Amino acid sequence: MAFGQLDRGGAPQPMHEINVTPLVDVMLVLLVVFIIAAPLLTHKVKLNLPKATAQPSSVIQKPLVLSLTKDAQLYLDGKPIGSAALQTMLQGLVAANTPPTVELRADGDLAYQHVVRLMALVQSTGVTKLSFITQPEAVGAP
Repeated sequence: MAFGQLDRGGAPQPMHEINVTPLVDVMLVLLVVFIIAAPLLTHKVKLNLPKATAQPSSVIQKPLVLSLTKDAQLYLDGKPIGSAALQTMLQGLVAANTPPTVELRADGDLAYQHVVRLMALVQSTGVTKLSFITQPEAVGAP
């Protein structure tokens, strides 16, 4: 063996230390991305919701069909009816221990406030089952 020569025989040895610099760089980039993206994910839609005194409920029987047209005209099983007459009739059915199931068909262009008022009127009579009737969307509609 000569002086100054190192024994380099064999395969290179693995490093015994971990380089954390790339890991820290990636984590800082992700942190910045999440800080920028988080406010975009928490958006709010401001609505002026109608006010009504209604409680959740459930019970079904022979349905009465209430229809509410675009101009807020009320129909019971296809015949025009006033809200006072509807309330009296529903209270009579509830008092006779035959609470009906009410199916509500409301025009899609009708103001939400009218629907809520009708729902509150129906519930105030003691009717506990109110269903909404909708038209299914066409297949492939956006």
